[in-house]
Amino acid sequence: MLVVACSVYEAPSQSGDASAGQSGNVGADSGSGSDVGGNTGTDSVGGRSQGGSGAAGAAGTSPGGTTGAGAGTAGGPGASGSGGDATSQGGEGGAASAPDNCPTDPDKLEPGACGCGVPEAPSVAKDDCQSLKALLIHRYDFEGSGTAVKDRVGTAHGVIARGATLSKLDGKGVALLGGGDVGPYIDLPNGLVSSLTNATFEAWVTWGGGTDWQRIFDFGDSTAVMPENNQANGKTYLFITPRSGSKVVQIGYSLNSVGAEQDVPGSSALPQTLTQVVAVVDDANDKLLLYVDGAKAGERAWTDSLSKLNDVNVWLGRSQYATDSELNAVYHEFRIYGAALSAPQVAAMFQAGTDPTFLAY
Repeated sequence: MLVVACSVYEAPSQSGDASAGQSGNVGADSGSGSDVGGNTGTDSVGGRSQGGSGAAGAAGTSPGGTTGAGAGTAGGPGASGSGGDATSQGGEGGAASAPDNCPTDPDKLEPGACGCGVPEAPSVAKDDCQSLKALLIHRYDFEGSGTAVKDRVGTAHGVIARGATLSKLDGKGVALLGGGDVGPYIDLPNGLVSSLTNATFEAWVTWGGGTDWQRIFDFGDSTAVMPENNQANGKTYLFITPRSGSKVVQIGYSLNSVGAEQDVPGSSALPQTLTQVVAVVDDANDKLLLYVDGAKAGERAWTDSLSKLNDVNVWLGRSQYATDSELNAVYHEFRIYGAALSAPQVAAMFQAGTDPTFLAY
């Protein structure tokens, strides 16, 4: 009489060619089959197993067992078991996971062109990180020591005025601007802004609060008899303040002091955390735009030009107006692009953060 024993499996068994079938590593049970005149074999292949068939004639082969010897009537195939779904090296185990070379970025396994933490095209439309890098014409990351502020892309190097020196915060270079009436500020070369047409100014700061009308940057001149390096009332200028008299972050542009000022207000004051603040000068489309942390915060029509500024004072952290305090902030990075960045491009740079891999020099 033919006896068939069934066990629980999920992958088909392999024909044995020895005294017992090959066992899987993690299978739940082993299927078994018996042939007349032969032996019982087992073959767990990490899942489903089929019982053997009896041998016919002088020698029969069972799929799950061994070659039997002797005469007899061929037995029927064993029933397929059901059950175990564990992966087994004896069967067809799952594919190995790809290594994660961007463990802090849930959207990437590899850095790609932009580096970890930065979206790649097409999420930046046609403009990937390498094209953004090509648009960058000046970059100040405040790495180094002393008072020299290096331009990492161009040659427009600056200085920290009033005795301050570059510092480190969490291992990265920063400029510590302490505010007040005679606090430190960063002085960049004359003419840096008026030479541009379309442009984007991107600042990364941690504002420390304090009085209204401080300046993240202010490019232009004052009404002083000798305006270079001197405050009075602003005359021609482009600035961003972290908090205006209306208590909101704001762009200001004027060619004739405050009475002619064109403002782009945001919806709230700058937060006192690490923040990206961006002014986009879109001369081609007659717009001034303000962004905070990658999102558009304000926009206005604008038909003037940067070339009309008398930018003998290109300052980070200082106003053309003598009544305004210096900036109370940690300045992490400042970048100038020779183009009006699009909203997706500004958002991409916000995702990149400070010191992104693809801007390494």
